[in-house]
Amino acid sequence: MSGTVEIAGGGIAGLTAGLAFARKGWRVRVHEQDDDLRILGAGIYIWENGLKVLDALGVLNAVTWGALPAWRHEKRDADGWLFAQSRLKPNFRLYVPTREALLTALHEALIAAGGEVVFGSRAVDADAEGTLYFADGKEARADLIVAADGINSPIRDGLGLLRWRREVGQFGYRAMIRRAPSELKTDVGRTHCENWNGARRLLYAPCTEELAYVQLTSLKGDARGNRVPIDRDYWREAFPHLSWIIERIPDDGRGDWFELIRTRKWAKGCVALVGDSASAQPPFLGQGGGCAMMSGYVLAEAIDRAGGDVELGIAEWQRRLRRFTEWVQRVSYWYGELARLPPTLRLAAFGALGKSERLQAATLFVAARHDATAPETWRRAEQAQIPIPIFH
Repeated sequence: MSGTVEIAGGGIAGLTAGLAFARKGWRVRVHEQDDDLRILGAGIYIWENGLKVLDALGVLNAVTWGALPAWRHEKRDADGWLFAQSRLKPNFRLYVPTREALLTALHEALIAAGGEVVFGSRAVDADAEGTLYFADGKEARADLIVAADGINSPIRDGLGLLRWRREVGQFGYRAMIRRAPSELKTDVGRTHCENWNGARRLLYAPCTEELAYVQLTSLKGDARGNRVPIDRDYWREAFPHLSWIIERIPDDGRGDWFELIRTRKWAKGCVALVGDSASAQPPFLGQGGGCAMMSGYVLAEAIDRAGGDVELGIAEWQRRLRRFTEWVQRVSYWYGELARLPPTLRLAAFGALGKSERLQAATLFVAARHDATAPETWRRAEQAQIPIPIFH
């Protein structure tokens, strides 16, 4: 049974949810407050879980066309010494396409499936009965309202769904850099690498033959590390062997203070939260996009399997994903907190993670290994429960 859905937000979460519902025959309208797609000059980590959602929606090839599959992940210290590494297998994939490639593919597929995207349309509120309200005084009625309006979601806050919102005390600067053709022939140029110096981290991730994604992270209070545009001398001093990367980082990258969100529920009545409005997290697992895509996909699948009953579908969607996603958020937070440890203790923590596949599967890769599209998951009576540690 199909219905109508109005979606606030035309980012990854909103477009994924819109495409998933359009594939089910729903009438979909996405409202984006900007005048075009929110394409930032950065890459987006998409692990196996996100890739399977994109494949189920028919856009995987369009998203990954020209992107380089990751083959190895390394951790190195400030002198370039390798202290941890892992190889990625063909059945456990990672791509870092450009955000433009992902959003464009989702948008074009949504339009082709009969959906609509309205630009310059800013949603500011919604009620539990299914009315979406806009800044210009207009309103829209639908069977389902999806709030994919980001970490500052006015819809979430207006419905009283926010439990708490916390800064994690870390800053990240993200940008794309150009790659030299010769780098494709070297292991260093082809390898995803976290480079550490004290609490500072420089992440280098190949995206395409021409582009790589770079993220610099530093703790709150590190004035030079938190600076935008970046203090090149400061980062060169921290990573002298990576001057070839630092020199290419543009001044128009994006700087963000990372936050963690916890909601009371993911929904109220026929309004559902997806993406950062419900599950914002630090980027240390590369799962912000993956969790958003899983949420949008499973919401559509759950309501469809409930025969179009929005209330029943939302209940099943939350049962399947909410506790799981909150665990992923916690892991992302605690992994980022390793930056606060003395280097010797951090090395020990990385060593423990590297030696235990079971520990990795329950922490670093818990989301990446989750297949939200697998038919057998819908036949299980109960989703496997994940132990949740106390988090005040």
